Amino acid sequence: MTRTEGGRARSGGDCAYDPSVVASESFFRTLVESASDAIVTVDETGGIVFANPAIEETFGYDPETLIGRSVTAFVPEDQRPRIRAAFEALQSAPAPPSEWEGIETVGRHRDGRLVPIELSLRAHRDDETWLLTAIVRDVSDRHAERIERRRERDLTEQLLRTVPTGLIVLSDEGVIERMNDRAGEILGADPADVIGDSRETDAWRLLDADGEPVPPDERVFQIARDSGRPVTEVEQRVERTDGERVWVRVSAAPLTDGDGGDRVVVVVEDISHQKARERRLREQNEQLERLDSINAVIRGIDQALVQATTRREIDEAVCEALAAADPYRSAWIGDVNASSDEVTPRAHGGDVADYLDAITVTRSAEPNGTGPAGRAIRSRSVQVTHDVDTDPAFEGVRAAAAAHRIRSAASVPLVYDGTIYGVLTVYADEPGAFDGTEQDVLAELGGTIGHAINAVTTRQALVAERVTELRLAVDDDRHFFAALSAALDCEVDFEGATVQADETFRYYLTVAEADPDEVLGFVDEFDGVESARVVSVGPDGESLLEATLDAGSAFGVVASHGGAVRSASAADGQCEVVAELPVSADVRAVVEALREAFDGIEVRAQRDRPRSGTDSVSSAPSFDADLTDRQRTAVETAYYAGFFQWPRESTGEEVAESLGVSAPTFHKHLRVAERKLLAARFGDETADG
Repeated sequence: MTRTEGGRARSGGDCAYDPSVVASESFFRTLVESASDAIVTVDETGGIVFANPAIEETFGYDPETLIGRSVTAFVPEDQRPRIRAAFEALQSAPAPPSEWEGIETVGRHRDGRLVPIELSLRAHRDDETWLLTAIVRDVSDRHAERIERRRERDLTEQLLRTVPTGLIVLSDEGVIERMNDRAGEILGADPADVIGDSRETDAWRLLDADGEPVPPDERVFQIARDSGRPVTEVEQRVERTDGERVWVRVSAAPLTDGDGGDRVVVVVEDISHQKARERRLREQNEQLERLDSINAVIRGIDQALVQATTRREIDEAVCEALAAADPYRSAWIGDVNASSDEVTPRAHGGDVADYLDAITVTRSAEPNGTGPAGRAIRSRSVQVTHDVDTDPAFEGVRAAAAAHRIRSAASVPLVYDGTIYGVLTVYADEPGAFDGTEQDVLAELGGTIGHAINAVTTRQALVAERVTELRLAVDDDRHFFAALSAALDCEVDFEGATVQADETFRYYLTVAEADPDEVLGFVDEFDGVESARVVSVGPDGESLLEATLDAGSAFGVVASHGGAVRSASAADGQCEVVAELPVSADVRAVVEALREAFDGIEVRAQRDRPRSGTDSVSSAPSFDADLTDRQRTAVETAYYAGFFQWPRESTGEEVAESLGVSAPTFHKHLRVAERKLLAARFGDETADG
């Protein structure tokens, strides 16, 4: 303390005072009593010898009640043994430490609660006795703040551990200071291994959408640090050390702690699943747009097919339309000729003529049939090469394909009712152009083209002046005529047939030397007969049989190739068939189709001749009368069923039943047809349906 003598302040310790002003004990008492911190003095035994009024504010005790009590009144029970030991050491120590500063502990309030306090202790002597004076400060607010900060720190740590996004804290110099586990999972690195590394760490690489490294000045860390503003939702890719690349969305924001410790926090989100969904949606939209485009092309092709009158017009319309449609480059149709193994191009669209001259395609797998066209012919299904550069079938012609920008191909068999009319091949300038949906669309188009070619071929056959007559022998018990003659030891003669609305055939045949009931009994057991009835029985016992056979009959096979059966007879299990085919028909294909369906097919004769005046299967109305299909079917069925015979061999009700219509409906169609036929015969142009 410093004392002033002669007008000057003097020091007598740590304090300084002017004795002319501060000279009485009351000054110091007032000073101690007005202090906001509690002041307690205890003797060597731990007994309280002094307590200022602030003790009541801090611990709830009246100072007067504390004199003589042990200081352990303020000490929690679990701390009392340690306090007693300390005072015992104070008593025995020759020169105990004079002071202790800033000791933080807890004291016990009178109501039992614990009060966070900070102690400053000073040991001093009074005569021969050691005294210990404590200045006690209630630091509850500070303690609460510390607890709150600790709670916030714990919460921050918990958030870092559990937040579903990656968080990285970097210093202003770009050193990684913190990184949570989620960031490690996304970036493919252990946080413990990279903390302390520079942002240029080798643990991962940051790439742009094109797979190129992101320059440092374009990274969100540097932009946020230099601009002082947040950078949000930048999509980039991360390449991990194992080479895997994942899409991420990164954001960054500057952090300032107020003490000059500037940092940048970077948020990393894995958006690989989102990108995959976006890619799928994009592919689906592209596929829908592509299908819309293809469907528009097909609608145009369908219109062209309706208007086409020749196979050539059909082929050219299809090839030109497909070659002009994105993403296709070119298209061609090859002729599938049973007399040759080689597939010959008969029409093409786009820049593909030189390429077709450079390649050879065969129906068989060897030597040149492993490509999509050969496979499509053999399998009768759409075949695809997704990438010409990797398909072994294009070995040797790959350079020519590249010159014509051919990267993928799809071949479609043109099939209708079991008959193949060619193969359509479409080329695209990108790999993988023909997915499953597109293949389905092309398969449907192939069937439509096959049907159109069949219709044109049939129309041409009807008006052709010359036909090919084919005489066949069938020795197979699956053939209805042959089987019937063998089973009942009878003779079967074909009288005629009518084409029904569902394109099935109803046959009329005479069965001689067989009981009608036995004939019907055989029919009931024979596969392939959909319905049958005995129309009439002649004077010699012969039966007129009406039978509807499925499409697998020999007559159906001939009809599917544009031909018609002129006559047929069977005896002793063998049937002889005379069929007329268009001159342009592939006879070998017809025979092969029959041999696929039946055993024992023998070609006995083949010749070209002028068309005869009548056909056994009538396909056009007589006298050029304008009959509808139902009217023509009604007339033909009535004729073959003996409705016009006298006496009638079939009633109107029986004919109507065989047609699957009511009797009034049958008579209506029949009378209108008769009127049209007679009007055509007598030149009356006023008759209508």
